Amino acid sequence: MGVAYLRGLRVELNMKESPISRTSRRALVLLATGAVLGIALGALSAFSGKRFAKSILPADAIAVVNGKAITMGEYASAVALLAGDKRTALTDEDRLYVLNRLLEEELLIQRGIAIGLVDSDRTVRKSIAQAMLASAVTDSASTQPSQDELRAFYQKNSSLFASPSPNPNIQATAGGDAGKLPPFEEVHEQVEARYLQHARDEALRAYLQWLRDEAKIALAAEFSR
Repeated sequence: MGVAYLRGLRVELNMKESPISRTSRRALVLLATGAVLGIALGALSAFSGKRFAKSILPADAIAVVNGKAITMGEYASAVALLAGDKRTALTDEDRLYVLNRLLEEELLIQRGIAIGLVDSDRTVRKSIAQAMLASAVTDSASTQPSQDELRAFYQKNSSLFASPSPNPNIQATAGGDAGKLPPFEEVHEQVEARYLQHARDEALRAYLQWLRDEAKIALAAEFSR
């Protein structure tokens, strides 16, 4: 969520800047990521003039807020995001800006939990649910199906890709008898899109079923039959 929060605030640094080339963007991203360890301690000590505990941080953390670690990976991603929108090289002030936003975001989240927003605010609850749904299907969406898998899916669900029958009285069948079935090569992109959507749906159903199996759910009498 740090990246999302940073997106909402970074405009104050970049209102008049135009996009940069892909090569420059990559160079800035690498520069930003490599600078994480070098500026971490200095940024922490400079944050709003506040004192920080001198205890040793976890190995992968850049900060700890009320026991919750902000990892180097989170910080590096947020710095890279800012670097991608700047035409000039990042400065220490830019990196401190990113760190401040991450610290503030964590404080806001912790406060929201403390006052019960997660339990009482429908907008917050809906946002969390949507984020969990997106997370549940990430792996299935990123897996590229093989050609054999796509062809098998195409054959099994041929009615999805058959052209409409000229006779409206003929109903579509699983074998695509109601219309002409185009060659696989002609509808390859459609098949892949349908396959990926099917994979996402299956992953989501499996995840939701796992949550139900792991939970203890009690229903009112009229719903427990």
